[in-house]
Amino acid sequence: MLLDSRDSGAETKKRKLTPILDQIIYGPPSVTWNILGITRDEELEETFFEIPSLNRVIIFKYPNFKVEVSDSAATDFSGKDASLSHDRPVETAIYIPNDEEFPHDGGYAVYLRQKDAEELLQRYVGIAHGDMTEAMARDFKRLTLVDDLPSLDPFLLKTALEREKLSYNPAYLQMKDGEEDNIKSVIRDKVRPIVNKALGADDNDSAKTQRFIDAIWDPTIPEAALFIEAFKIDNKEVGNVFSAWKGVSFYQYQFEENKPQIAEVIRWIKSEQSTPIDHREHRAFLEQQTMFKQQVLKKVLNVLGNINQIFKDFDSCYQKFIEEGDPVAFRNFLITSHYRYWLLGYCCTSLMHTRNIFDRAQNESVRGALRFEQLNDMLTNIDATVSSKASEAKKL
Repeated sequence: MLLDSRDSGAETKKRKLTPILDQIIYGPPSVTWNILGITRDEELEETFFEIPSLNRVIIFKYPNFKVEVSDSAATDFSGKDASLSHDRPVETAIYIPNDEEFPHDGGYAVYLRQKDAEELLQRYVGIAHGDMTEAMARDFKRLTLVDDLPSLDPFLLKTALEREKLSYNPAYLQMKDGEEDNIKSVIRDKVRPIVNKALGADDNDSAKTQRFIDAIWDPTIPEAALFIEAFKIDNKEVGNVFSAWKGVSFYQYQFEENKPQIAEVIRWIKSEQSTPIDHREHRAFLEQQTMFKQQVLKKVLNVLGNINQIFKDFDSCYQKFIEEGDPVAFRNFLITSHYRYWLLGYCCTSLMHTRNIFDRAQNESVRGALRFEQLNDMLTNIDATVSSKASEAKKL
């Protein structure tokens, strides 16, 4: 259970949310998917799930790496034996609020991969694994699809749903106008030279090139077989490899869009403006807070470093293939891209949520500066967000 129920009768002071509940309620779309809010606000006839109770939950992602993600380091992809990692180091959970009108007042969370998930899913949302109806099976397939993504970005959800040919109400994805076309355009521009180089397609033969590019989106079409053969990808791994490739390209697009906002957060933490307004009143604890602030900053920079290194490796392998005609490094990057895809999912979404936390704190600032307790709350929430080993994940 996340929090006790609200006191009855008298007005109560605004509750301080735990870091994970703060993330569930206020996180960006990549981190939290408010199925409950969309279903209620839109008054939809076609809901995302068939089981009514599943349309009254909030789905969220939470990191659960075996160890804290370490400082980034370059990888030599040339000539190395490549093997695919199937680790999914980001958890998927559903949050069931006690009171749908006040989800911030507490509830229960079920992590889809926890040991007693089947029992809890039956108890809270009515999916009975021992007596599964067709509707339950279809809804569980959707939950599994969501669990196979490192983040809840609408673009990734849409791509996955369409790949599995699952119908959905577009209201649940809430993509911005033109967003999908922009993302696909960026990915196509990156893919086109690879297709031309790998398959010997002529730059002028746009129709032929487009068919191969379409294969990246649908590995079942005939043109995909030639691409798979060119890179010697195991047929069993094609779906994972192609999904990861698109995912890495998507996160690269997303990161470039959000980089200035992240830089602003880092500048603020490093600046004198991050000194609390009331620092004199908290002189005894100021050094401790300053040390905590530096620890949080180090974690943020470490996350940023991992992102930059993965993209640097990606671009290096890409250029080696396009400019030198050597496909080995790029092939090995593709084969091992599954883990990097998930690592990027965690890193990019944690930075987006960091910015989200910062913006909300700034809404209560005085000319950009915070009080001691406000700063402490902000740093605590950011620390939970950029900590990849989720030892506190179940403490909601």
